Amino acid sequence: MSAQRLKNRWKLSIIISSMVCLDYLRDSVLRDFSRGGRAGSFHRTTRHAGLLGLVLMILASTTYAVESNLQELLSQGEAFEQKRETKQAIKVFLAAEKLAPTNSEVLIKLAKQYSDLIFETPIEAEQKKLAERCLDYARRAVGCNPTNARAHLSVAICLAKNFPYIDNQTKVDYSREVKERTEKAIALDPRQDLAYHMLGRWHFEVADMNKILKLLMKAIYGGLPKGTYELAATNFKNAVELAPGRVIHRVELARTYLKSGDRKSAIEQLKSSLAFKPTDKDDIEAQSTAKKMLKELGVKPEAPLNQA
Repeated sequence: MSAQRLKNRWKLSIIISSMVCLDYLRDSVLRDFSRGGRAGSFHRTTRHAGLLGLVLMILASTTYAVESNLQELLSQGEAFEQKRETKQAIKVFLAAEKLAPTNSEVLIKLAKQYSDLIFETPIEAEQKKLAERCLDYARRAVGCNPTNARAHLSVAICLAKNFPYIDNQTKVDYSREVKERTEKAIALDPRQDLAYHMLGRWHFEVADMNKILKLLMKAIYGGLPKGTYELAATNFKNAVELAPGRVIHRVELARTYLKSGDRKSAIEQLKSSLAFKPTDKDDIEAQSTAKKMLKELGVKPEAPLNQA
């Protein structure tokens, strides 16, 4: 929320407070006169109205101050996030959480930063704790705002981050939930490119399982819904269309093209993925993957253009 919008909300709160006081004063005066009230009762009524107005304006001012401070913290945290200073961003967002512990956007940002911190942590036990923490924040975000598409998407992403550290049964359970959460996010907001990306990843991973593993998984853990390379490609294409500059979308689409035997399209996507400036740690890792894939395909990567 911008500073101007906060000021406008504060002004509106003051106007509403004044209107409430005037309504209270009018109703009280009419009631007193209808009962044959005297001047003393009128003075008491005006005094009560004044006190009520003071309380309401204090509440409005307090709300404005909290929201203003929250917006400032979010701006600071986002600045650290853009510079990829994950630990500094976490400190700021934790301060924002203290001001607004039920704000789903704050919780989503903390989930993202703890997820990113996994890349910077070499110790597996610490990585596991960070994966669990990011998932906890994501689930809290959904609990605070079940209609927030980004909150459901955050849960799906954080579920996937936990895969290296959980047992097979939990992986199957989490995998089902990843599909459910991404589909829910898309239903709430079809403009979420990362939701299409996650759904594409889900279809790719399920389609890529060998038949014996699928049969064993079904017998032991209950199995998974059907996934196909075709649906994986469709979702990755949707993600690319919504966010052409995101490296991860193009690299995963290229991987899917290779599985489908479309080498030419895969190379085109891999080359184009190197032309964009990474937006986060996932994009940085994806560009590294793209270079390796091109090398394996016998193609020399072109010099990055670093498009915006």
